[in-house]
Amino acid sequence: MNWWVVGALLAGGAGGLVAERLGVPGGLLLGSLLGAAMVALLRDSTMHVPGWLNTGAQLVIGGAIGLQVTRSSLASLGWAVLPAILSAVLIIGAGIGIAFLLRALHLAPPGDVLATSPGALSVVSTIALQRGEGPHVALFHLLRVVLVIMTLPILTRLLPDGS
Repeated sequence: MNWWVVGALLAGGAGGLVAERLGVPGGLLLGSLLGAAMVALLRDSTMHVPGWLNTGAQLVIGGAIGLQVTRSSLASLGWAVLPAILSAVLIIGAGIGIAFLLRALHLAPPGDVLATSPGALSVVSTIALQRGEGPHVALFHLLRVVLVIMTLPILTRLLPDGS
């Protein structure tokens, strides 16, 4: 394994732990991304995580999420099916609409449909890399996620109480 990759991953780990300790929302992911990106910027060239490590990381994340599923959580999901489908259709439609608007304005990033699609930064970025659409999608999502994290607490205060 390339020593630059090792250094970037170590910087990513340190960045994630520092951001989490500081209470940054999503600090583990955002901090590790920024820590690794700083090393990548020092080198100023793309680095690649070995496939086995990328696969292992995705397996651990998937497994960690799967460990949270219980029979009672599955049984209580019935109420969420219709709202989840409606939400998905509206968000996907909005993402496609935004992609077309960016194209019309000649502002569309590479991989614009994935960049404007709903989804977790890690999942959509992984799909983009598998499709050969590079880091543009990840950076687009990172900016979106940071804006959401920064503005959502303020905007939720403006909503009427749902109780």
